[in-house]
Amino acid sequence: MPTHAELSGKLLGDAATFFRTLAEQNDALKDQMTENATVFDQMSSLITQDPTGELEGTSNAELTSRLLKDAAGFFRTLADQNEAIADQMNENANVYDQIGDMVKEDPLGILD
Repeated sequence: MPTHAELSGKLLGDAATFFRTLAEQNDALKDQMTENATVFDQMSSLITQDPTGELEGTSNAELTSRLLKDAAGFFRTLADQNEAIADQMNENANVYDQIGDMVKEDPLGILD
């Protein structure tokens, strides 16, 4: 079973891939989505390699939690704007929120 940190790293990587896909499909969003993807990939590496570490005084788990919750908010915005994908985006958002809480509380915990 993966730790909360490992699962969070995977979700951050998945979000980065999603942002890159959006960047490729929409020139107006390209720069922002590419930047998001880079940040999410970097945090994915950090939380996976050093789950209990810190970056500039803030724990990697806290930073990871914030990014997962930011992604959840983004997914909910997409759901509100596109009924065809609303259920999937809301489900994704709920998972990202839940894992965000778990990694913040106990990055080395095991998902039950």
